[in-house]
Amino acid sequence: MMQKIKTWRQVYAVTLGFAFGGMFGIVIKQNQPMFPEVYLAEPQEVPSISSSTKSYINHSIETPEQSSIRIRIVGDIMLDRNVKNRTEISKNPNYPFLKLPNNWFEEVDFSMANLEGPVTDRRRPPDKTIDFQFDPSVIPVLKAQGFDAFSQANNHALDQGNEGYVDSINRLRAAGFIAFGHQVKDDEIAMATTTIRGMRLAFLGFNTTDNPLDRISAKAVLAQAQAEAELVIVYMHWGTEYRDRPDVSSVELAHWLIDEGADIVIGTHPHWVQGISTYKEKPIVWSLGNFIFDQDFSLPTRQGLAIELVLNGKNISLKPIPIQIDQSQPRVAEENQLAERLEVLADISDPELSGQIRSGMLNF
Repeated sequence: MMQKIKTWRQVYAVTLGFAFGGMFGIVIKQNQPMFPEVYLAEPQEVPSISSSTKSYINHSIETPEQSSIRIRIVGDIMLDRNVKNRTEISKNPNYPFLKLPNNWFEEVDFSMANLEGPVTDRRRPPDKTIDFQFDPSVIPVLKAQGFDAFSQANNHALDQGNEGYVDSINRLRAAGFIAFGHQVKDDEIAMATTTIRGMRLAFLGFNTTDNPLDRISAKAVLAQAQAEAELVIVYMHWGTEYRDRPDVSSVELAHWLIDEGADIVIGTHPHWVQGISTYKEKPIVWSLGNFIFDQDFSLPTRQGLAIELVLNGKNISLKPIPIQIDQSQPRVAEENQLAERLEVLADISDPELSGQIRSGMLNF
């Protein structure tokens, strides 16, 4: 099977030691540039992603004759509360990922998720009823899984205040991840870019679950993404929880995003899987649902969706990968369960896509 090799993994020797307050060190080979620093800001400041810090990771793989690019995207990852408790009881920091196939994220060129909260060393104001904080010890675990990028454009990014958010961005970037998006800001901080086998990609993260999209700022950053990248992927945090179909407002917004330059729109937040649609021949995946969570109270909250994008220039193929989540451990649905889940996905998607969904691959 084709294995991905990331140039930053070849160039950097990264030593992460998260203990006694979450301190870490980075060892870098001589004559190689350090990952861009994002210094801890004052409480009211928000770091911006300038053009000089967006493209700090490039990728290559060992089979250049293979022209297609594979990107795997999963939904919400929450590593606090019962997920943290279950991991501690197991005495295995990799507990949430043990039911996935070996090297599942490594076997593709690029992997991304929504990280549903900040990675920071302590709890801070504001105090909330649902208040997530992920211990920095999760970073080497996420690194070992092969993740490349995380969106922090969600309604829990500021659970530990702006200081916690900035600390999270610092830690994720220092570990070599692409980290982008903000809970309430829709300007350049929403955007990151990378190059995979010579193809420039832009990722934009927006959250509209607790505040409306600033369309003036979003339009500007979408235009910037179009100017800098060959393909623009928008990763939305939106919609109403515990529904299998998108809101009217989400439909209108998805169409607006595509009108303004998005090539692919992918959603998270509802905790349930929602269907797949097209607009102007471009794919919209309304909600990937949960990936790692502790919402054991219903079947839909224990059924997520991953997608694999296969890019050949501007030609896009999309493979839906149903996920089953038990005790906060996702696994890939197989055989009869896979067929049943694809049938359900087809039923809640655009009718003209139902045949492709049942077959397990869509082409756009």
